[in-house]
Order: sequence, then structure tokens, then C-alpha cells
Amino acid sequence: MREPTVPAGDSRSVNRPWVRVVATLAVCGGMALAVDLPLSRWCVAGGLRGLHRFLEQVEPFGQPPGVVIICLALWLCGASSGRDAFRIAVAAIGSGLSADVLKLIWARARPYHFFEGIEGDLSLTVFDTFRGWFPLLSGGSRLQGCPSAHTAFVTGFCVALSQFFPRGRVLFAVVASLVALQRIEGGAHFLSDTLWGGAVGYGIAHLWLQATRRSTREAAVDSTPGD
Repeated sequence: MREPTVPAGDSRSVNRPWVRVVATLAVCGGMALAVDLPLSRWCVAGGLRGLHRFLEQVEPFGQPPGVVIICLALWLCGASSGRDAFRIAVAAIGSGLSADVLKLIWARARPYHFFEGIEGDLSLTVFDTFRGWFPLLSGGSRLQGCPSAHTAFVTGFCVALSQFFPRGRVLFAVVASLVALQRIEGGAHFLSDTLWGGAVGYGIAHLWLQATRRSTREAAVDSTPGD
């Protein structure tokens, strides 16, 4: 699939509106701290029980096997080239891995673990969910709640799909939102975790797609026969 070229000196090569989206998601994550505890407490108590089965069926879009299968299908069915299918897959996987690395920098309890530990103690605040810096792997999965790697993964995947199939942007955004909702409903993440995960996925995917687009253009120029 041919991508539009941006002439040298075009302001579009400098203007990066996706940076504003990343910043907005990050700020919204900070604002979401105000509702993290009541929202997750309600979800863990079964507030979205009616959507549980449906959300579980959407969750595989936030995991590598499903994305790899979809990318292979895009390539084998001729919807995209092998190179572009690879770029889409790496955008998703790279976004998820980036979120996993960030989990090692700060520890944050997952909702199901946090609410089990407080045993009805309502004096604790949302800041008590954060358990210190650089836990690495010592805290285990229970303290690796921030940011949401599932949300980062599916956001990176949907951003890449939107680049190649812009008519599906609304659908892709809905899928990413549903995966994030599943992580909240299942007690795996707070709302702020998913918003910060979305920021990571959105940013990493755009950086990857821009970097590979530049390298692709350079390769095309180098391979052009001389006059």
C-alpha cells in the first residue's frame, strides 16, 4: 500500500497532532485518579456483570496471538503487503512491551488485590494504590497494574490499522475502548491505568510508523535506478 509523501519543508512533517492526543490521554489519566477507587470498587462488586461475558470475548484483541492472526490474514488475503502487516503487528507488540517496561519503574496494586487487602478500610486513598519506585519483578503481577499493557497493546494495534484502513477508524476506536473497559470490569486495572496505557500505545505506534515510513522512503530512493 502506497503512503502519501510529504514534500520537504511541508509543515505537516513538523506538526504532530498525535502528540496532543498522547498528552490529553495522560492528563485525563491524572484526572481519573479522582474516580479510580469508587469506579473499580463498583466493577469488582459486579456492577458490570451483564457485560462480563461479552467483554471477555473482546479481550483477545489486546493479546499478541489474535493480532498476529489478523495481520497474517491481512497479508494472505491481499489487504496489505507483508511489510505493512509486519509494521501493524510490531506497532501493537512494541506498544504492549513498552507498557510492560514502565510497570517495572513504579508499583501499583491492581484493583482486585487492593480491595482484598484493605478489608473495608475506607480511610485509604487512591495514592495508597501506588507502592513505590523500581519494584522490577519483586511485586509480581499483583503490583504491576500501571499502565495497562493490554490497553497499550490494543491502542497501538488500532492506531496502526487506522493508518492503513482509515474507513475503520471508528470501529477500531470502539474495539480499543472495549478492551480497556474489560480490564476495568475485570478488576485488573483502574481507569487511570487504561488511559495511561492508551497514551503509551498511541505514542509508540505513531513513532514506529513514522520511523518505518522514513526508512521505507529512503530505501525506495536508494533502489531507484540512475538515469
